[in-house]
Amino acid sequence: MDYINRLPPPFLARFCGDKTWWPVNDFEVQTGLMRIDVCGKLQVKSFGECMEIKDGNLSVHDPETFYVDYAET
Repeated sequence: MDYINRLPPPFLARFCGDKTWWPVNDFEVQTGLMRIDVCGKLQVKSFGECMEIKDGNLSVHDPETFYVDYAET
């Protein structure tokens, strides 16, 4: 959670099979869910469906790195 909190908002997410970047309303790190803005309505999506997350600096992040037990090799 500290990793996500250090990143500058706003966040955008891209999902499997989709080229569109969707605005992220919020993250629920403990459950692995996020809410995205789809045409003004919030839709719940899983981190497992997400391919990439872009932060406010337009840096792209792998969602797997948001998990506490993630270790880079």
